[in-house]
Amino acid sequence: MTPKDPRGFDHEERAEPLPAPGDPMLGPDRRRVLREHLVREIARKRVGAPRRFSGRRLVVWAAPLALAVTVVTGTAVVTGLRGGQEAVHTPGRSATTVGRPPVIAMGEDQFLYKRRAMREEYTDHRGGAEVVQREDWLAVGGGRDGLALTGPQPVAADRLDPHSPTTEHMAMSGGRDYRELRELPTDPRKLLAYVYRETEGQGPTHEEAVFEYIAGVLEPAALVPALSEALYRAARRIPGVVVENGVQDVVGRTGTGLALPKSATGGRALVFDVSSLVFLGVEETTALLEIGVADRAGAPPADSWELGP
Repeated sequence: MTPKDPRGFDHEERAEPLPAPGDPMLGPDRRRVLREHLVREIARKRVGAPRRFSGRRLVVWAAPLALAVTVVTGTAVVTGLRGGQEAVHTPGRSATTVGRPPVIAMGEDQFLYKRRAMREEYTDHRGGAEVVQREDWLAVGGGRDGLALTGPQPVAADRLDPHSPTTEHMAMSGGRDYRELRELPTDPRKLLAYVYRETEGQGPTHEEAVFEYIAGVLEPAALVPALSEALYRAARRIPGVVVENGVQDVVGRTGTGLALPKSATGGRALVFDVSSLVFLGVEETTALLEIGVADRAGAPPADSWELGP
């Protein structure tokens, strides 16, 4: 028997053809009962009918068997459908490959360093730039304040000048304990079961809560061996998740996207490197540029990984 995920679905299993039904002789009363039952079922399941998003995504919420379909929606082509998911291919875009992250050791007294490009409306920065750069320092062991710097993207330097009048400072507190991420299982089924337990009773729907939990840990997960790929494979098993190729982050890197309509990302896809499945950013909104470890908040990273251009 093929193992199932926590919600009773296995989106990656291959559906086998069903045996041909028999043709029993039914009386008129029995046929009437079955006909009425069928009508009720059709009416009840209409909520699972295909819905279109952004003119190019086709979402099917319930599909008991794998289907072979080709549906053209704008510039994208739906080439497969399995268990409520589909692969959407956007032609004409070459995938970006950033490679696999190096092994970076982190001490409990250090800070997780992240450098990102972001559309200004998704930050507190109001300097008038369409896209800004943000640098974060979060305590690896938790319990200490960190720092966030936000400002226009530097012209001649990789990082922001903390003394520039256009750089805004913000104290950071809390954040996810990096130690928790190191304890997460890297088997996608076990990982998904864990996240379902952790998010029980949360979100407008449980699937949205699970998707948003995974989205929230993708950046630091790049530095935990095998965790990025496990999170990607766990997320694509969530019922209703759309798999889309040729999706770009805010700096134009192209990868594989996972999207869940009505999630906190507003239906925008989470973008992953096609080779390593490391998280790159959110579709046309954010981009992870560098991640590493620093000895103190505000200091340049002592060791880091730059994720391509």
